[in-house]
Amino acid sequence: MPGRGISKSVSIAIAVVIIVIIIGVMAYVLYKPPSKVSKPPTVTPTPPTTTTVAPPSNNTLVVAETTPPDSLDPAIAAYTQDMEILYSCYQTLVIFKGTDPSSFLPALAYNWTVSNNDLNWTFYIKQGAYFQNGDQINATTVWFSIYRSIVMNQFGAFNFLDLMYNGTVASITGYATPWGVCHAMEEVFGLQFPNPQTNLTGYEEECAYALANVLSNFNVHNQSIVELMEYPDQAAVVKGPYEIQFNLMAPYYDFLGVMSGSWAMIVDPTFVDQNGGVQPDQTTSYLSTHMLCSGPYILAQYIPGEEIVLTANPNYWAAKNPPNFMLTPAHIKNIVIKYYTSFDEEILALKTGAAQALDPSPHETPPPIYLSSILSIPNLVMYGPVWSGGDVFLVFDTQRYPYNLTVVREAFAYAINTTQIIDTVLKGFGAPYVGPIPPYPSNPYYNPGNLPPYPYDPNKAIGLLASAGFQLTLPNGTVINPNGKPLAVHLWYISTDLTFTQEAQMVQQMLSNIGVQVILEGVPVSYLVSAMENPPTSPQYPGFFLLDWYPDWWDPVAQEAWFILNVDFGGIAGNEAWYNNSLVNTLTTEAVFTTNITQRVEMMKQVYAQVYKDVPYIWLYEPAFYGFTYKYVCGVLINPLITGFYYPTMYFYNGTGTCVNYSPIYTTTG
Repeated sequence: MPGRGISKSVSIAIAVVIIVIIIGVMAYVLYKPPSKVSKPPTVTPTPPTTTTVAPPSNNTLVVAETTPPDSLDPAIAAYTQDMEILYSCYQTLVIFKGTDPSSFLPALAYNWTVSNNDLNWTFYIKQGAYFQNGDQINATTVWFSIYRSIVMNQFGAFNFLDLMYNGTVASITGYATPWGVCHAMEEVFGLQFPNPQTNLTGYEEECAYALANVLSNFNVHNQSIVELMEYPDQAAVVKGPYEIQFNLMAPYYDFLGVMSGSWAMIVDPTFVDQNGGVQPDQTTSYLSTHMLCSGPYILAQYIPGEEIVLTANPNYWAAKNPPNFMLTPAHIKNIVIKYYTSFDEEILALKTGAAQALDPSPHETPPPIYLSSILSIPNLVMYGPVWSGGDVFLVFDTQRYPYNLTVVREAFAYAINTTQIIDTVLKGFGAPYVGPIPPYPSNPYYNPGNLPPYPYDPNKAIGLLASAGFQLTLPNGTVINPNGKPLAVHLWYISTDLTFTQEAQMVQQMLSNIGVQVILEGVPVSYLVSAMENPPTSPQYPGFFLLDWYPDWWDPVAQEAWFILNVDFGGIAGNEAWYNNSLVNTLTTEAVFTTNITQRVEMMKQVYAQVYKDVPYIWLYEPAFYGFTYKYVCGVLINPLITGFYYPTMYFYNGTGTCVNYSPIYTTTG
């Protein structure tokens, strides 16, 4: 689970991962409900005119969005807007159980077992599954797909960090190789790589290129390749035609969560090798815009920046007898995702009937300021709130003045009124929390010591800064410490995000109330990402900025606590604050690979206590998703880790039968 560069969020929830928690009865007993978590209020729409609408006669659903996908390659895709497309077309060994990101159903694997120590996970692959061109899926296909994801060393590899490859070695050498495969190739192929004791980089480099060569010339009838895949001491071992075992470097109880993510989607080796093959540390450009699918939908058309058309897979392996409802064949023949240049255009498309749905993912659904306008459109259903499991926070560069002063960070925490931000900007679609772990979905690791949120107390903030000797000029003209050094800061945020823009302006006003001058620096995503690639002591690294962070699977200990707080992931990899506390570093690492929930909770209690004192971040809120469709669109399923609609379950209601939806309905219009 290494530095992923950019997270799935277009507004840069930079480099994360979340882990699906399968919590048993013990977890329920240990769970403490979060204190004072807000419930979104009722939004009062303008009364609409009642009309009757019918589903489109061409069996096509048009979805309005604003941000095209970054990549359609599962090994690369890292943005929220990529996921709904990938989950409709590619498949994993296991899949989420409906809207629940922490429970799983069989997908390409019909069963699985795990050793008592959580190190060895064996999957049994369903015979008769195949890609749209008829190519069969079996254990060798899975081996190929996972090893490809790792050796490419893109975002996909990040999610196997320290489970299937050594993250420290990859960081040192720049190459990611599944553990044991280098020795396996030496044994099977008679290769001799450099001595890793004296030339670790050379060893990893030659191994990575040798593995890439195997994958780029993948031939399951080649006896040497078969022997390589069956070699026992490595990350993934083919045990039989439809049986594969993953051997982890450390025990991890939520490996199913890892294997449900897009990076673990199975691709066709022949399709890959015919279109660029596999190279270490490089992408496969063809697969970023082309797909060969095994799922309910296939890619029919992709006009970059304009639209994507998915159509029902005519050769879907589970069409006649789907093993469960998540593997259902497509009910709506065509899904057209149109990309508009503004939220106003999106809403106009919905109002005129040019679109029948607005996507329910971060930064795709129009922000709350537009709710009244949307809810004035008749015959709509609003779904939500779908709690994201993500975070929105203010980041301090703890390695640079003045943010390296705890008193400054603490004073800012007292000066920020998070409740006002949630009520004013989000219209209630956010939950205040004590970080790093958000409260929803309910989990035993959220604030186990029941620490109170920092209260809004501007007088306390002024007192702290005054005691540190800063000159403060208050709005009423009062000057505190006239001979002190004035405190002026730059607040960076994503300028194209209306919600962030409003929040930045509110933070500016709140800090001005305590005598701090705030210069707003609204920049494009790419600019902020580039700035965060600098070392924390560099003046080019943003010292104070607004970010969001969304998980990839549902283990908040790994996804939030480990990545956001551990210095091993300093900077764009996750810990944007470059927070460095030895106790927190130790506890977060140990907690990830601890399978005992009671011990994990105790570790998180200690982490919380330390972070609460150090204030490397100001935790603003956990955001909630919401989406819209016309009333005749049924089967709506919104899972926070798919970050969009799950199209296979959706269908049009034609007046007969029932309209069943999997996600909660927030309100409807007449």
